[in-house]
Amino acid sequence: MKSYIKSYHKLSKFFVVLIDILLIHAGYILAYIIKFNFTFPERNFMPYYTLIPQITLFALVLLNIYGLYTITMKTISEIAFSLGLALMLLQFLTVVSTFFYRHFAFPRSIFIIAFFVQFLLLLGWRGFVLYVFKRVQGIKYVLVIGETSRAHEFAQKLQNISKGWIEVKYVLEPTTIEELIPYIKVVDTIYLYSKMDENLKSEIVRKAIEFKKHIFIAPDFRDILVSRARVIQFDDVATLSIEQPELTSEQKLIKRVCDILLASVALVIAFPIMILIAIAIKLDSEGPVIYKQKRVTEGEREFYVLKFRTMVKDAEKMTGPVLATENDPRITRVGRFLRATRLDELPQLINILKGEMSFIGPRPERPYFVEQFKKLYPEYSLRHNVKAGLTGLAQVYGKYATSPEDKLRLDLIYIKNYSVFLDIKILLLTLKTIFTKEAAEGVKNQKG
Repeated sequence: MKSYIKSYHKLSKFFVVLIDILLIHAGYILAYIIKFNFTFPERNFMPYYTLIPQITLFALVLLNIYGLYTITMKTISEIAFSLGLALMLLQFLTVVSTFFYRHFAFPRSIFIIAFFVQFLLLLGWRGFVLYVFKRVQGIKYVLVIGETSRAHEFAQKLQNISKGWIEVKYVLEPTTIEELIPYIKVVDTIYLYSKMDENLKSEIVRKAIEFKKHIFIAPDFRDILVSRARVIQFDDVATLSIEQPELTSEQKLIKRVCDILLASVALVIAFPIMILIAIAIKLDSEGPVIYKQKRVTEGEREFYVLKFRTMVKDAEKMTGPVLATENDPRITRVGRFLRATRLDELPQLINILKGEMSFIGPRPERPYFVEQFKKLYPEYSLRHNVKAGLTGLAQVYGKYATSPEDKLRLDLIYIKNYSVFLDIKILLLTLKTIFTKEAAEGVKNQKG
């Protein structure tokens, strides 16, 4: 059994992808069998047959975006959640395709039946893959290296998300490589977190490679800015060309056109919901429906971001600018619901139409906090090389309480790696984030 599992573990990702696609289409075939009792009326079946290439492409993109090809550090419940969301979007996109290609004979009930059949088939398959990976990999022992307090904080995060996959064995702040060698030899994975001497970092990387250990490095801002640099040759000297982290004129134009089209459609669809929200806010507490707050966008220009009011009237009158905290007493009953569902952000569609914001980009921060962060992190101004966004990389991979430094890393990674596909990916991941309670919570209160 053990040798079989090891052999299976070596199979390529192509095999896993192939099984996924076969199960997706098996779900549709079984849905037709359930509906038509083993008969396949040509008029109803041909629309599915002609859409097989589109369905296959949609499935591959969605399963990849929702992280279903990276199983480690996940539980079966997390896989089920991502799988359910991916399959719902698959049915939606297929329905849209039937309208586009005028395949109106595609039975709508097939989509509902196929969703449940595909979910069960793929969840069973993913459960098997998860079992195999855990049997082959076992628990990975981890060494975290960095400045003591920050390294311990990061180690705690790793342990919290380990889900039985890893165990943090050591957390160290070394001064020489000799101190580390005994620990490097007995762990499986090494994490370098927080700043350290460059020579020591190089030695650690060299030893990790020598002992065949997997190594992860939390990049500093310089590392991010150097990433994707072009190699330019001057005679026999190779150099790295580091360009300003910003979008090209063509990228800005495409992004603006997409923003206008998406915001216009979204505003029309959301308008009835916004009316109901406005009524609920008025009935729940005293004060205006829309809350305006000064924020900073591209070029460090200030503008007023629009949100549905979620706090009591004049919430900061006595305190001045402060970040919302977990269980913040200033948040109203309706406000808690709006924050949890992200519906308080809907008025920002107007900001997008006005050109003050984009759908995707770094979240706009308040001028007061911008000045504070710029003193701590000189690279903070670089996030204003693009328009502020309704959502962004820091929102889908971070949490509300994620540190400003880690959010800045994600914002700079977004700018350096910008593409239309990345924007689409972030939009789809935002749908998943909406249902994640932790992403909407305030900064945790510090216990004295």
